[in-house]
Amino acid sequence: MSSDPQARIGAAVRSLADAVHVDPPDPAELMARASKAPSRWRPLLSAAGVLGVLAAAALGPGLLAQPAAPTDGTVLPTRLAGLSLLTAPVSGAPAGPALLAYVQGTNGPRWLHTLQTVVVGVDGHTYRRVDEAERRGGPVELGTWQDAPVLLAPDGTRVAVGSLGSAADVAVVDLRTGRTSAHRSRGTGAVRPLAWSPDGTRLAYTVGDTESSVLDLRTGLSTPLASPATAAAFSPDGRRLAVQGAPDTEVEPRRAIRIVDVAGGGAVTELAAAGFGVLIAGQAAWSPDGRWLAVADNAGVGKLDCAVSFLPTDPADRTPPPAPIVTTDQIALVGWAAPDRPLVTQGSATERRTLSGPDLRPLTTVDGSTTYDLQAATALLPAARVAPAGDPDRGPWPVWLSLAVAAAAATVAGLGWLLWSRRRRRARRS
Repeated sequence: MSSDPQARIGAAVRSLADAVHVDPPDPAELMARASKAPSRWRPLLSAAGVLGVLAAAALGPGLLAQPAAPTDGTVLPTRLAGLSLLTAPVSGAPAGPALLAYVQGTNGPRWLHTLQTVVVGVDGHTYRRVDEAERRGGPVELGTWQDAPVLLAPDGTRVAVGSLGSAADVAVVDLRTGRTSAHRSRGTGAVRPLAWSPDGTRLAYTVGDTESSVLDLRTGLSTPLASPATAAAFSPDGRRLAVQGAPDTEVEPRRAIRIVDVAGGGAVTELAAAGFGVLIAGQAAWSPDGRWLAVADNAGVGKLDCAVSFLPTDPADRTPPPAPIVTTDQIALVGWAAPDRPLVTQGSATERRTLSGPDLRPLTTVDGSTTYDLQAATALLPAARVAPAGDPDRGPWPVWLSLAVAAAAATVAGLGWLLWSRRRRRARRS
């Protein structure tokens, strides 16, 4: 016997094949079958089979998914689901208040929904797509589409939607009804919402790089700020607004932080000038007790440590501030679980992103797809509990997909019945 392993394996396979007994078919029967005309149903049955396989491949994971675990109260899920092209839009299937909002996916054609602005319900497993952000988005490089910026309200019932293209209004989407209301802005241009007031009655926003205002959602009137702002945050009582504008000079590009009276007429408090690249850490930057203002430093991301640190809102306050939260990844403040417990998100847009406390131990993990701009309904965070939320509820399928599945199922069923009927008739004649 050969010592070559491949030759020995080949010989073994041939011996196994030779050991299988095969009865040769009757030549007369083969000729009779060949002389018959091919069945006119064969192409249709083949097409039906292909449709069935495609439908099963596309919808099988959703059909086999287990129902989500029952949840009570507000749940901060331990894991956020990955991107799905079957996530229903808010306008067509509103699911109520949301705890989280974020952008997921990568830029692609608008109709394909490979980039989505998603809200996660207070139950931790209900996902909806903010389609108003798609409508108010715009084209970017290589003919792809990017969503407009959104901002989740503190109570999670609404999202403010800006625009990438030129617009003359700010959109507010009610997540409970799916309805959108438009509020006229001061000026025309790309609109970006900056901060909600804690009671949800006012919204700070900027138009282009030239004008920033505070919109009173009860009256629809906008009050301009003294200078354009790139970041803003309301105080816990809603009476003051921390704003940060463009760099003061090109030589020393430090962006001054000022605290102004929203009603106007009050004294302006200027905080210590923030360093290069240091910005107000989002709309939740004020601590719940009003003593500290969080700022984020991501200027050296990839080379230097990134940090969220805290400035006293009263320059005369000599109390030592809380320790900064330092990490090697990009960092952002999401909200406060307690007056002394800020929650931050860290990670890059293309790698694993986590939501954690000041100790940086992950509470929520996002992986499997590009994710950025993670926000929270800040008023709901203190009562939220961290727990697994089960499989995601994406809402009803798109109409086109439901029709396609129904048509495929009807075709398979109809052709299957026809095939069974023909065989039954042949059996009777024989």
